[in-house]
Amino acid sequence: MQDLTAPGRTLEPVPAEASNRVEWLDGVRALAALFVVLHHVWLMTYGGYPGNNGPWPTDWMVYGHLAVAVFIVVSGYSLTLSPARHGMRLKEGGWTFLRRRFWRIVPPYWAALAVSAFLIMAGLIGSPSGDPVTGRDILVHFLLLQDTIGNTPPNGVFWSIAVEWHIYFLFPLLLLCFRRFGTAVTLPAVAVLVAVQHVAGQFIPAVGAFDRFSPAFFVLFAAGAAAAGLSRRGVLAAHSMVAAAVLGIGFVTAAVLAGPEWVVSEYFWVDLAVGAAAAALFNALAQGRLRWIARGLAARPLAFLGKFAFSLYLVHALALEMLRVHVVHAAGLTGGAAFWTLLGLGLPAAVLAAYGFFALCERPFLTIRSFSQLGGALRSPFRSMAGGRRRTLATNTSAKDPAP
Repeated sequence: MQDLTAPGRTLEPVPAEASNRVEWLDGVRALAALFVVLHHVWLMTYGGYPGNNGPWPTDWMVYGHLAVAVFIVVSGYSLTLSPARHGMRLKEGGWTFLRRRFWRIVPPYWAALAVSAFLIMAGLIGSPSGDPVTGRDILVHFLLLQDTIGNTPPNGVFWSIAVEWHIYFLFPLLLLCFRRFGTAVTLPAVAVLVAVQHVAGQFIPAVGAFDRFSPAFFVLFAAGAAAAGLSRRGVLAAHSMVAAAVLGIGFVTAAVLAGPEWVVSEYFWVDLAVGAAAAALFNALAQGRLRWIARGLAARPLAFLGKFAFSLYLVHALALEMLRVHVVHAAGLTGGAAFWTLLGLGLPAAVLAAYGFFALCERPFLTIRSFSQLGGALRSPFRSMAGGRRRTLATNTSAKDPAP
């Protein structure tokens, strides 16, 4: 199985604060998450990345990586909804923002890291690269340094968590620039700075070393944040519709004419184009344009799935790999038979596993924001059990010694 951590692999969404949820955004999360699952079904059966060893109708599944462009824009947009209502300021301050984001994403991520490590150590699955996973690798991931220190990942999509976690530290600075210089200056400046780094990195190794932090994603995050500010002010809706259409049609045309290998080789620029299209679409939808798209994205099944898209990201590859190893590979299936079997079994299995993981490991952290709250949550079941025993004892005592 190929290493899903290499540049150009798919990433999953990191969730926004629940208080800022927009129903059609949950639909975007759901569709993007499903696209990632389909991409990995293709990768585990047909493969051939960056080419396609499967039939040509599956070419589009090669582009699962582009889900990251959408997910990062969603994150920037969602997290800026509240600051946009307060003059592009974090009402709770930068430190509180980081603390809230930590408790929202890191504990579920740690739980998924533990599950991934257990499955590998137990010999139930292998690492994405096929290399052994050591205690050092687990520690690097525990510390969210997998985009900084070389490692063998226990789950090939975990590196995106580190990338976005590091973007959070730049968010207060990004908002400051929006306040001081405005969107028209800040967003192009960020894009130009990152583009210069990317081009210079082709010739200067020391500059190219920064590619490990995926700086293009900061541009996408900034584009999402800018879209939240524009939609709050109610501007450029018509222009955004045109931009989204032009960029979207341009990507589809390039993908059809040039093919998967060229698109993958140009993912830096393709990511920026697809991310810009997503940001423009969000601005238009938020201002009431293209209502039919908003209604479709807000459909109940998509809205439901979108609420645990982060959990789907964290565990879907584990569910698929278990089925690939113990069902598809064990049965000797290849090609189309392997693909359709893994798709038919893996998609519902991934969704069910994700919802169970969400209920146990993600949903509690929608409200827990400190170690004291975590301790209280862990103690509450035991307090309930103790209270139940006391009530039972009192009832039994009353029954044996009724009052006169």
